[in-house]
Amino acid sequence: MFKMWPQDFDWSWHLIRPIAEGIYGGGEFNEIYRAAERMTLGDKESWYREWLHLAEEIDGLGRQAQAAGHTISARDHYLRACNYYRWAEFFLLPEDTRRVHTYDRCVACFRAAGRYFTPPLEQVEVPYEDTTLPGYFYPAMNEGGKKAPGLVYVAGADVLKEELYFLGGRAAIERGMALLVVDMPGQGETLRHRRIVSRHDYEVPVGAAIDYLQRRPEVDDSRIALIGRSFGGYYAARAAAFEKRLSACAIFGALYDGVDLYDTYPSIRNQLRWLTGAKDLEDARERLKAFSLKGVVDKISCPLLVVHGEDDHLVPARHAQRIYDEARTEKQLILYKPGEPGSIHCSYDGFPYTIPALFDWLADRLAVRARR
Repeated sequence: MFKMWPQDFDWSWHLIRPIAEGIYGGGEFNEIYRAAERMTLGDKESWYREWLHLAEEIDGLGRQAQAAGHTISARDHYLRACNYYRWAEFFLLPEDTRRVHTYDRCVACFRAAGRYFTPPLEQVEVPYEDTTLPGYFYPAMNEGGKKAPGLVYVAGADVLKEELYFLGGRAAIERGMALLVVDMPGQGETLRHRRIVSRHDYEVPVGAAIDYLQRRPEVDDSRIALIGRSFGGYYAARAAAFEKRLSACAIFGALYDGVDLYDTYPSIRNQLRWLTGAKDLEDARERLKAFSLKGVVDKISCPLLVVHGEDDHLVPARHAQRIYDEARTEKQLILYKPGEPGSIHCSYDGFPYTIPALFDWLADRLAVRARR
């Protein structure tokens, strides 16, 4: 893994994330490197300032290209600007008003880019209990007018629905899957603007997403799969245990137990406090006790794929192994060894390997007709 700051793995890891997302248009190495050179290691204000400066610069390029009628260039600039705004807000505390303001600019850039997608980006509202959840629906490519299988992609503790496009979302639609991404409880817009916090029984919001997909005329309602990454690995496994309409479930970075994540990785504790709606860190840890797959995984009945890295410094590989061991269904475990591409958390050091492995597996289980 490229380490901008060899003395600080965590900061280097967070920097590698947007670099990795560049494979699907979420960043450009030299732009990111230039911004990182101006940051002061450990100074989160400098992190915010330099990401914001870069985001505004690239956002401006998008506006210039749009004004000149160069829509492809505008799309590409807006996508990078979206992700740079996202990374600007990353280290800000939930109570910092700049966090929501910067997030809103991230979303605005993604939607500006989406005007130039083919077809244009479709914003949707998924009915959920007595409200709705915001999302995007992407029709499948290459299905030739036939109904396509559907895929629900669930993010983790700190990822937005916009970012999922760079984390394999585009790979799914290119492989002939109709994709639904939603800011679920405790995520993105749902958390920031609607104040809907997370819940341990994620089969409820995932079930709402499946309901929505099954109502789409473009989707074959008998072929719907689920993928979750990081904390979404918990969400996906939990949902798959109780939601029997799924044809397959893939876990892109496993999580078996929320308290173990809290104890292992202190840097994420404020985010966990925010997403659970806890009043303080002690309350957050208490609430996370419900976020456990103990006695749950053996209820999964659809085919299951678990992908994890043995160098994961957030969630040790034992989480993935335990999910695999306790599953009583058709299952596969891919563990990337230390030093191999894909061995760090959610395989940010190996997307050219892990994303094809995940989405080809899903395409096979969903019997996608049209492939590139």
